[in-house]
Amino acid sequence: MTKGATTLGLLAVLVCLLVLMGCDREKKARAEAAEAKMSLSKVKADLARTKRDLTDLSEELKAVKEMRDELEQQLGQLAEDRDNAIAAAEIAEQKLKDLTAQSNGQREGPSPFENKVKELNAVIEEQRATIAEQQATITELEEIIEQEATTEEQQENFEQQEDTEPNEIVEQL
Repeated sequence: MTKGATTLGLLAVLVCLLVLMGCDREKKARAEAAEAKMSLSKVKADLARTKRDLTDLSEELKAVKEMRDELEQQLGQLAEDRDNAIAAAEIAEQKLKDLTAQSNGQREGPSPFENKVKELNAVIEEQRATIAEQQATITELEEIIEQEATTEEQQENFEQQEDTEPNEIVEQL
């Protein structure tokens, strides 16, 4: 064989080898492409899931912020109610202290009301005594009037007798 034929044989072997190698590379490239497509599909699915999770988390964050705002408002209202209750308790405590002091003061001496009641009772007793005196005076005056009426009747009777007696005497004559 000639050198040209050997070269040509070698060249044919090389071409076959290259074709075979190219087929292997193509198969590997196709396998890698299919694997890359699968990886890309998985990445796309993961991205879609991550977007959904992000949307869900955003909604949850919004709900949490709304709840926080409501709780802060309730906390403010509770603080205001607490302050009002404390103020009312302080007022009640002061009233209780005042009443206790007033009660202690009443124990120490008569209250102004008790003094007023005593004064009014004294006036009532004086008026009762005055009424009793006036009733006694009225009774005495009624007795005097009755005696005077009796005396007047007697005097009229006596005068009538005196008047009738001279007439009778005259008639007898």
